[in-house]
Amino acid sequence: METDPLGLAKRVVLVTGAGRGYGRQLAHAYGAAGATVIAVDPDVELATQVASEVEERGGGAIPIRGDLAVSLDVTTTFEKIDELFGVLDGIVHVTSADSQTPFTELLEAEWHELLNADVKSSWLVLQHGLKYLAGGGFVVLVLPPSKRVEPHVAAVRGALLGLIQGASAVFPEEVRVNGVIPSRDPAGEAYDRPLVQAVLGLGSEVSRGIHGETVHVRLPEPPTPPELYDLLADLP
Repeated sequence: METDPLGLAKRVVLVTGAGRGYGRQLAHAYGAAGATVIAVDPDVELATQVASEVEERGGGAIPIRGDLAVSLDVTTTFEKIDELFGVLDGIVHVTSADSQTPFTELLEAEWHELLNADVKSSWLVLQHGLKYLAGGGFVVLVLPPSKRVEPHVAAVRGALLGLIQGASAVFPEEVRVNGVIPSRDPAGEAYDRPLVQAVLGLGSEVSRGIHGETVHVRLPEPPTPPELYDLLADLP
């Protein structure tokens, strides 16, 4: 009986933004699939909490505090992984910037923050990944949701698509670089499973040979508060 259908057992996988949202769910999922999860988050308490959650569920994980839009943090994170494990098999980088500001009211400082949080961090992760994944592995970028249609967010998403396609051309053939675009922001594990499954699939052996692709994942909408209250009221 096959016990490791995804081929992730004993793999070392870096998950960024692991303290919340999609990053937290993906850390849980990779840990459950048998990978050792490097849970990275700017908030060390959140990174530690999610690493503990992975271990409570029977997986292996270590927390690292790191802001991957900061060059020094990126270098330190990858060096620490190399020192502890001597190998890195995969990277899941969850972009984190959000903007509800109308395009005509966007300030330069917020624009720079968006570029740093998503584009710069993705560039740094891919650049270091090229060095540390040379022996084989995968990178999956989780892009801003498609429901964010503001021009500045669409521009960030377009830049990330370009990075994915460009990186897939320069990475060694055995390293696959792909992306995922969810339809909306995270809403919880019960509603975000299709996104988690897509990212797991791109990190698994079944996706070997897939390079430079971006998967659009349509997620079910969570119930509105009144519906949720009705559901809770019906519980015994």
